[in-house]
Amino acid sequence: MKHIAVMILCLISWGTLAREPVILSISGSMTQDGHHHELAEFTLSQLQALPGKEITTQHPWSEQLHTYRGADLSALLANLFAGQDIHTLYLQALNGFSVAVDWQQLAPYQPVLAWSEDGVIMSRRNKGPLWLMLPYHRLSEIQQAEFLHYMAWQLRHITVKTALQ
Repeated sequence: MKHIAVMILCLISWGTLAREPVILSISGSMTQDGHHHELAEFTLSQLQALPGKEITTQHPWSEQLHTYRGADLSALLANLFAGQDIHTLYLQALNGFSVAVDWQQLAPYQPVLAWSEDGVIMSRRNKGPLWLMLPYHRLSEIQQAEFLHYMAWQLRHITVKTALQ
């Protein structure tokens, strides 16, 4: 876990020097190795270097199964907000969509910040650059109705509220 935290700090600082555009910003009260941070920014390459996951699922926007690959959101937040009790995520998308998400309700479904669908990097026209993906087809009908709006595409910013805030 400590290696991942060090890697995240290196990636955060490397991002300010990179020519690649930032595609995700995460804000909140973060402490890594005794240093306080309010903002972490990530390029696609930085997110691809983090622990990843795949989800194969079907959802209302597709009639067939698709495989989504992306960063493990739980692992990313655990490292950025180590030891803190995360309560709410505020998701903001490039298209103006925003939603508040109860993290305790969402976390058990192991959400992925997907950057590719079936091996193809998602463009902004195809719900990219990031889409919060859940194993939608494995949820109950009640959960599907409740979680549908959490699957924000064109995701650009996540604000994290912890128990201390």
